[in-house]
Amino acid sequence: MRHSLLFIAIAAVSTGVCAETSNLSPLVFDTTVVTATKTENSVADAPASIAVITSEDIKAQPSMALNEMVEQAVGVESRKEGGRAGRESISIRGMDSSYTLIMVNGRRLSSSNAIVRGNDFDLAAIPKESIERIEVIRGPMSALYGSEALGGVVNIITKQPDNDWSSDVSVDVVSPFDGNGGLKSLIGINTGGALVDDTFYMNLALNKNEREAWKPFAAPYQDATALEERDTLNLAGALSWYINDDHVLDFDVAHGDDHRISNRLHGKVVDPSDLQFTDGDVKRTNVSLAHTGTWGEVESKLRAYTDQVTVSEKDTAYGADTTSVKESTYNLDGSISTELGSHRLTIGGDARYGTLKNEKELTATGEASVHQQALFAQDEWALSDSMTLTLGGRMDHHEEFGFEFSPRAYLVANVTDRLILKGGVGTAFKAPSMLQLNDEYLLDSCKGTCKIIGNPNLKPETTISYELAVNYQADLWEAEAALFRNDVSNLIDRDFSNLLGKYTIPSSTTPNTGEVYTYKNINKALIQGIELGGRLILTDTLNLHGSYTFTDTEDKSTGLQLSDRPDQNISAQLNWQPTEQLTTFVRASYVGEQLVNGNLHEDGYTLVDLGLNYNLNENFQVRAGITNVGDTQLSEAANMVGYTEDPRTYYVGFTTTF
Repeated sequence: MRHSLLFIAIAAVSTGVCAETSNLSPLVFDTTVVTATKTENSVADAPASIAVITSEDIKAQPSMALNEMVEQAVGVESRKEGGRAGRESISIRGMDSSYTLIMVNGRRLSSSNAIVRGNDFDLAAIPKESIERIEVIRGPMSALYGSEALGGVVNIITKQPDNDWSSDVSVDVVSPFDGNGGLKSLIGINTGGALVDDTFYMNLALNKNEREAWKPFAAPYQDATALEERDTLNLAGALSWYINDDHVLDFDVAHGDDHRISNRLHGKVVDPSDLQFTDGDVKRTNVSLAHTGTWGEVESKLRAYTDQVTVSEKDTAYGADTTSVKESTYNLDGSISTELGSHRLTIGGDARYGTLKNEKELTATGEASVHQQALFAQDEWALSDSMTLTLGGRMDHHEEFGFEFSPRAYLVANVTDRLILKGGVGTAFKAPSMLQLNDEYLLDSCKGTCKIIGNPNLKPETTISYELAVNYQADLWEAEAALFRNDVSNLIDRDFSNLLGKYTIPSSTTPNTGEVYTYKNINKALIQGIELGGRLILTDTLNLHGSYTFTDTEDKSTGLQLSDRPDQNISAQLNWQPTEQLTTFVRASYVGEQLVNGNLHEDGYTLVDLGLNYNLNENFQVRAGITNVGDTQLSEAANMVGYTEDPRTYYVGFTTTF
């Protein structure tokens, strides 16, 4: 199966046939994107490797979170968080998931200081019904966006209403076949239009998702959850005031409540009573005010926004008491763009102030704060009619570790009307978290048997990144290929080679002794590979898209492969549209060999999904399908440390528009 999938993926990037254009064309190179430069470019011409997920792609299948929406994109992986009861994160080109910057309309979304374990809460913070498209940049973008963009960027672009008021309602039910729970129900509502034609617009969205716990384990662990119980509510609203032809004022507000309950296995389980029970709730509120203006030949963007995250969690592995954490961030950013001859110049900056209240783990004051500021500049220089060189750089200042400069150079050459070569080099960084830098921070770790203290001497994690890519676009097919390499330095990890002290672990019988460690910049890593992707219109009723990613990783301190990174990812999807109303698909995905949890070797495996979408009329769409048709599962050893695949599952749902 592995070789047949590879054949299909390569065929998708190298074959063309004569056919009528499909009603559901998979071709995307002409799509306009904004994330790579903060200005408009097509996917083919943008100075980066970009994937685009449209609202139609999102609507075609039920999904609870962002990782499920983007996981089929080239070079993107939805990665399991071992031991976290089914939580997943987004990894780009084999980089750690913490190196993926999540943004909404260009503003960053992060709760990393409030939620330090198994944080997938950012991925479900925006109602999917409000999403117009998702732009995924594969490769570092610190030259524009600073820290956290070391691996790539996922930017959610929300819907913009027009004069005609329209609404849609989506309902889905998703359930495993095995009878061990896991039933999901999803309902979403989006409505938007003009309050005053051509002047004042409003958009509202609501999304409510519930999932029962999935408990597939045999006795004596029948109470353990492989997928945690989940109850999520998200609300979002937007107002846009078109003051005149040159000035627009946007006000956005969003609120989310995400509740999780799990009773999970972990690597130190020795009997059923040793399961970890977690009951946690995350509440988030975002508020944003932005002005977009045109001043003759100059375009400007100025935005102020705040993000408030409150976490309440009870975790038996780290003490039975319920802990409460509140993270607040305040942001101001702006940029201006203009064209000067053959140059399109963009300059800007941002300032961030973050505070954290955490009385349990910030042992002295219970509070911490940090200031960060940055300036950036970018020049899209048209060297000729067919060649553009993008030069950029960003200077970040962090009050703890000082200055960090991130330059980038990227060349795009239109060899012919159909063939584009592009490539670049740049540096990127990820700042240590507010907690990792704080020496009063004391984190329960090692499943409650050790503590980790913050280290104010940490340096930022950095990378030097190289990319060479080629895009080819024909009338009925398009293909992309890329070579990439990331040399990562100063990786931050727990330093178990340096024992700082010991403490007493309370016990009802004989007290035990725990150990205290800290963080350290100790590792270097190499992550390199190749990507192939393609989309092909076979006939007026058939189209195919596929991808292949090979990733080679090495921990330079040990010479070993990095954990939780498959060596190959292959995906191929065939869509058949026999009538204007009906579209069906079959998708096969191969996940290659990998090291999980640092010490378990997992063989490659294949997942197959089937589905259909049927338009009863222009206002009512029905969808149904089966995922993981073969009910493929990982090994028992992997399951015991929290790595699982969702079982064979069916889904049914509908979307109605009015």
